[in-house]
Amino acid sequence: MKIAIIGAGAMGCLYGAYLSRHHDVYMIDALASQVQAIQDNGITIEETDGTIAKFTQVQACLSGQSQEPVDIAIVFVKSTYTEQALAQNRRLFKDSTLVMTLQNGAGNDRKIAQYVKPNNVIIGTSKHNAVNLGNGKIKHAGRGATDIGSNHDANHIIAVAADLLTEAGFEVAVADDIQRIIWSKLLVNLSVNTFTAITQTPIGYMIKNDDAWDFAKRLVYEAIEVAEADGTYFDRREALNMVREVCQTAGAGYSSMYQDRKNRVKMEIDAINGAIVEQAKQYGVPTPYNTLIVALIHAIEGAYDLYD
Repeated sequence: MKIAIIGAGAMGCLYGAYLSRHHDVYMIDALASQVQAIQDNGITIEETDGTIAKFTQVQACLSGQSQEPVDIAIVFVKSTYTEQALAQNRRLFKDSTLVMTLQNGAGNDRKIAQYVKPNNVIIGTSKHNAVNLGNGKIKHAGRGATDIGSNHDANHIIAVAADLLTEAGFEVAVADDIQRIIWSKLLVNLSVNTFTAITQTPIGYMIKNDDAWDFAKRLVYEAIEVAEADGTYFDRREALNMVREVCQTAGAGYSSMYQDRKNRVKMEIDAINGAIVEQAKQYGVPTPYNTLIVALIHAIEGAYDLYD
């Protein structure tokens, strides 16, 4: 199959590299230096056991430059750039193209459905963690399942995507209630991502400090109130255990939002905690903690220029 990975960051490189073992993979990104590095030297992955794997069969091009439609496109750009990336790369999509989002945040599937048939959209989340080392090199810091599903009757395309990912070596779980999975991922990201970005610490630190863990509880409990107003129910203890397990599994890794702050680029706060705040407005649920965190992250972004 011909596969496009839209967004050649850490996670895009991880999935693109593994998929390139059996398929023609095209890495698409807006960063010229990353595209050139992948085109020249492929993708290099440092695994958790210290082994180094190099994938030289991948190809790369700048966003918007590919003219050839693909069979499957997997979207990995930051949620804040989803619409821009889709518009630039609309030539990739033909009537039969399947598009899968494994991005953070909520609402990406609705944006994708503006460019392809809604029945061709696959929604998913990944429990893998990867750190971008630059120039096509990444550190694979944590493993887990890739959950996929659809908001439509799309068993055939789900099966195609599941087989594709399984063949590449990924553990795949097909979810009947993908919205619950999306909410679950949000609960993790709105606590782990934001905390590690603010404190600039590894993922595992959040469960090693009582004050840090209290931070997580406040954000998660508040978000669960919004999820329940929207029709998805969580046991609070189970939700916190889910967050704890991520901190244990990927303890030495760094979140994507931490990496964004380190690189002084716009963070995904609006698609994560911000998505909770916006959803809450529809139901009249107060979200003081998540609202404060959104403002704090934007204030941090505003201070980037102070350190030049």
